[in-house]
Amino acid sequence: MKQLILILGILCLFVFVGCGQGDKSEQPTKVESKATMENVKEKAGAAVETAKEKTQEAVEVAKEKTEETAEAVKEKTGEAVEVVKEKTEETTEAVKKKAASAAEMVKKKNE
Repeated sequence: MKQLILILGILCLFVFVGCGQGDKSEQPTKVESKATMENVKEKAGAAVETAKEKTQEAVEVAKEKTEETAEAVKEKTGEAVEVVKEKTEETTEAVKKKAASAAEMVKKKNE
Protein backbone atom coordinates (compact mmCIF):
# COMPACT_ATOMS: atom_id res chain seq x y z
CA MET A 1 0.00 0.00 0.00
CA LYS A 2 2.85 2.33 0.78
CA GLN A 3 4.33 1.50 -2.59
CA LEU A 4 1.08 2.37 -4.33
CA ILE A 5 0.90 5.74 -2.55
CA LEU A 6 4.52 6.36 -3.38
CA ILE A 7 4.00 5.54 -7.06
CA LEU A 8 0.86 7.71 -7.15
CA GLY A 9 2.77 10.57 -5.55
CA ILE A 10 5.55 10.26 -8.13
CA LEU A 11 3.00 10.24 -10.98
CA CYS A 12 1.31 13.33 -9.59
CA LEU A 13 4.68 15.01 -9.31
CA PHE A 14 5.42 14.26 -12.99
CA VAL A 15 2.00 15.56 -14.02
CA PHE A 16 2.46 18.82 -12.09
CA VAL A 17 5.98 19.30 -13.41
CA GLY A 18 4.79 18.53 -16.93
CA CYS A 19 1.93 21.05 -16.66
CA GLY A 20 4.30 23.70 -15.40
CA GLN A 21 6.57 23.15 -18.41
CA GLY A 22 3.66 23.74 -20.79
CA ASP A 23 3.15 27.27 -19.44
CA LYS A 24 6.81 28.09 -19.84
CA SER A 25 6.89 26.92 -23.46
CA GLU A 26 3.94 29.14 -24.43
CA GLN A 27 5.53 32.34 -23.14
CA PRO A 28 8.46 32.43 -25.58
CA THR A 29 6.01 31.91 -28.43
CA LYS A 30 4.07 35.01 -27.36
CA VAL A 31 7.29 36.98 -27.06
CA GLU A 32 8.41 35.77 -30.49
CA SER A 33 5.03 36.78 -31.94
CA LYS A 34 5.38 40.25 -30.45
CA ALA A 35 8.91 40.52 -31.81
CA THR A 36 7.74 39.39 -35.24
CA MET A 37 4.91 41.92 -35.21
CA GLU A 38 7.37 44.65 -34.23
CA ASN A 39 9.66 43.64 -37.11
CA VAL A 40 6.74 43.68 -39.53
CA LYS A 41 5.69 47.14 -38.30
CA GLU A 42 9.24 48.45 -38.63
CA LYS A 43 9.63 47.05 -42.13
CA ALA A 44 6.24 48.42 -43.18
CA GLY A 45 7.17 51.82 -41.76
CA ALA A 46 10.48 51.74 -43.61
CA ALA A 47 8.70 50.78 -46.83
CA VAL A 48 6.28 53.68 -46.42
CA GLU A 49 9.14 56.10 -45.82
CA THR A 50 10.98 54.80 -48.88
CA ALA A 51 7.84 55.18 -50.96
CA LYS A 52 7.41 58.75 -49.70
CA GLU A 53 11.01 59.60 -50.57
CA LYS A 54 10.71 58.07 -54.05
CA THR A 55 7.46 59.92 -54.66
CA GLN A 56 9.01 63.20 -53.55
CA GLU A 57 11.97 62.60 -55.86
CA ALA A 58 9.62 61.87 -58.75
CA VAL A 59 7.69 65.06 -58.05
CA GLU A 60 10.91 67.09 -58.02
CA VAL A 61 12.04 65.55 -61.32
CA ALA A 62 8.63 66.24 -62.86
CA LYS A 63 8.81 69.88 -61.72
CA GLU A 64 12.26 70.28 -63.22
CA LYS A 65 11.20 68.71 -66.51
CA THR A 66 8.10 70.91 -66.62
CA GLU A 67 10.16 74.04 -66.06
CA GLU A 68 12.63 73.00 -68.77
CA THR A 69 9.79 72.31 -71.18
CA ALA A 70 8.15 75.65 -70.38
CA GLU A 71 11.42 77.47 -71.06
CA ALA A 72 11.86 75.63 -74.37
CA VAL A 73 8.30 76.51 -75.38
CA LYS A 74 8.88 80.18 -74.50
CA GLU A 75 12.03 80.23 -76.65
CA LYS A 76 10.30 78.55 -79.59
CA THR A 77 7.30 80.86 -79.24
CA GLY A 78 9.57 83.90 -79.21
CA GLU A 79 11.30 82.65 -82.35
CA ALA A 80 7.96 82.00 -84.05
CA VAL A 81 6.71 85.49 -83.15
CA GLU A 82 9.82 87.01 -84.71
CA VAL A 83 9.34 85.01 -87.91
CA VAL A 84 5.68 86.06 -88.08
CA LYS A 85 6.64 89.72 -87.61
CA GLU A 86 9.20 89.49 -90.41
CA LYS A 87 6.77 87.79 -92.76
CA THR A 88 4.06 90.32 -91.91
CA GLU A 89 6.41 93.20 -92.66
CA GLU A 90 7.43 91.60 -95.95
CA THR A 91 3.81 91.01 -96.91
CA THR A 92 2.85 94.55 -95.95
CA GLU A 93 5.66 95.96 -98.08
CA ALA A 94 4.64 93.78 -101.03
CA VAL A 95 0.98 94.87 -100.68
CA LYS A 96 2.02 98.52 -100.49
CA LYS A 97 4.11 98.16 -103.66
CA LYS A 98 1.30 96.43 -105.52
CA ALA A 99 -1.21 98.98 -104.32
CA ALA A 100 1.06 101.83 -105.42
CA SER A 101 1.59 100.12 -108.76
CA ALA A 102 -2.15 99.63 -109.21
CA ALA A 103 -2.77 103.28 -108.27
CA GLU A 104 -0.27 104.42 -110.89
CA MET A 105 -1.93 102.27 -113.52
CA VAL A 106 -5.30 103.75 -112.67
CA LYS A 107 -3.84 107.26 -112.96
CA LYS A 108 -2.31 106.46 -116.34
CA LYS A 109 -5.60 105.11 -117.63
CA ASN A 110 -7.48 108.16 -116.41
CA GLU A 111 -5.09 110.55 -118.11
